[in-house]
Amino acid sequence: MNTFMRTIKKNSQDLHAVAENTGFLKRLMDGQASVEGYAEYLFNLYEIYKTIEFNLEKYSHNPVVKEFTTVDVYRSEAIYKDLKVLLGEKMNSMQLLASTKAYIDKLNELGRSNPELLVAHAYTRYLADLFGGRTIYKTLEQVYKVDYDALNYYHYEALNEDEGRKEFIMEYHEKLGKIKLNDILKEKFIDEVSNSYIYNISISNELDYKVYCK
Repeated sequence: MNTFMRTIKKNSQDLHAVAENTGFLKRLMDGQASVEGYAEYLFNLYEIYKTIEFNLEKYSHNPVVKEFTTVDVYRSEAIYKDLKVLLGEKMNSMQLLASTKAYIDKLNELGRSNPELLVAHAYTRYLADLFGGRTIYKTLEQVYKVDYDALNYYHYEALNEDEGRKEFIMEYHEKLGKIKLNDILKEKFIDEVSNSYIYNISISNELDYKVYCK
């Protein structure tokens, strides 16, 4: 791991821990959530992934962004399949959380101003899925009895279960270590990794309060 990657990890390690141990995600992993709450969480994630993937494709002419248009791990289509099972037509009348709307605005603004920084948000989301997705999958399957047809989010048709995921993660880290950014953009990139955690923590906490604490 090179200096840039070590700096990213060191700078965001506390936020990473907060993301895993607060809000809706903690409630979900503790077995204290509900399938309905999970469906709403997924509904908000769907719009985030859709925005990330739209912007990665839109700005794929950018040489930095092009390196990270990793369609093999795009999640919006898989999540949409899950939402059709979990929510059906109800999905059409649901409203996004304020935190989700703010995050979407941020992602679109980055696309317009510094599309290279979108990669920081893609990195945080996609690698979190690959590292922690199977644990969440098992919890949903065993604790919440979510139907297999509503767990597409956690399946990667283009990657095999073990070696394929490990290889992808190693290659992604290697590309990040060699990312062609000047020193100013590298500092901003590190900040955007932290911002990604902050937005995701906000979404998790807002949803937890809305569904379980009101």
